[in-house]
Amino acid sequence: MVSFLSCSAPAPQSNGRRVEVSVRPELSISALADTLAVRQVIGNKPLFYFYSWYYNYGHRIRPGRYHLPVGTGERRALKLLSGEEPALVMVTIPEGYTMEQIAATLAERGICRADSFLAACAETSLLREFAVFVPTAEGYLFPETYEFLTGSPPPEVVRNMIRQFRTVMAELKPQATTRLTDHEFVTLASIVEREAQVPTEFPRIAGVFANRLRRGIPLQSCATVEYLLPERKGILTVADTRIESPYNTYLHSGLPPGPICNPGRRALAAALNPERHDYLFFVSRGDGTHIFSRTLSEHAAATRRALRDN
Repeated sequence: MVSFLSCSAPAPQSNGRRVEVSVRPELSISALADTLAVRQVIGNKPLFYFYSWYYNYGHRIRPGRYHLPVGTGERRALKLLSGEEPALVMVTIPEGYTMEQIAATLAERGICRADSFLAACAETSLLREFAVFVPTAEGYLFPETYEFLTGSPPPEVVRNMIRQFRTVMAELKPQATTRLTDHEFVTLASIVEREAQVPTEFPRIAGVFANRLRRGIPLQSCATVEYLLPERKGILTVADTRIESPYNTYLHSGLPPGPICNPGRRALAAALNPERHDYLFFVSRGDGTHIFSRTLSEHAAATRRALRDN
């Protein structure tokens, strides 16, 4: 009989060093073992196969980006990757995600339960720590790549995200050229985040909304109506724009009561420093860019052109 130990490599010394290991959903145990061996997380691939089979880890490995100690060992690596032991996981929160989407992402990565995270987002005492004087943390959970331990306390996860938001705002705020409260800035930035796609258009779209706010014209942002719908639509119906809600900027002037998503750095910078122009309208070309117009007649012509081209 062949001993598993006879196939082992010398156990590498970690010296506290960690390496990144990306586990994709389709990755086989064999490919995972190869990756872990190359990254020096394990030294004995046959033993890793055996533990995986004997303890039925095959269907319990969680996909994700991990930071694992060099020399972790075969059995412990499986425990870390299956959630039996807390592991350092890297998770990217995309710009424009809502609290619910962030909660689902964190739950999928095993960082914390979605419902517990959402409850922490509504903890008044936690929000007050960061001078957030609104009912939830929506808009203040900064989109970034974070490193969390699986099974982290939800309040600490929320604190990390709001703390990063405050750090970024401290960098951007001195450049502000508009007079809005912090909450108004974040709310405007969240709308810009969901409306803009091309980096160069973020300040221009922010400028359109700034012009409308200054003139008392309803923002008429499709993104604020989509926030009310079960899922995002490509094109809104007339009925959608008539949904009664303070978030419906077709029916109500000014900004909605709060953010509709969690904006990233570009959107925050655009809201703090909108482009100066006299545009009041924009319509999507269908390729991520927009046609900007100054008058209603120009906008009507641009809309017809966009529909024709698509």
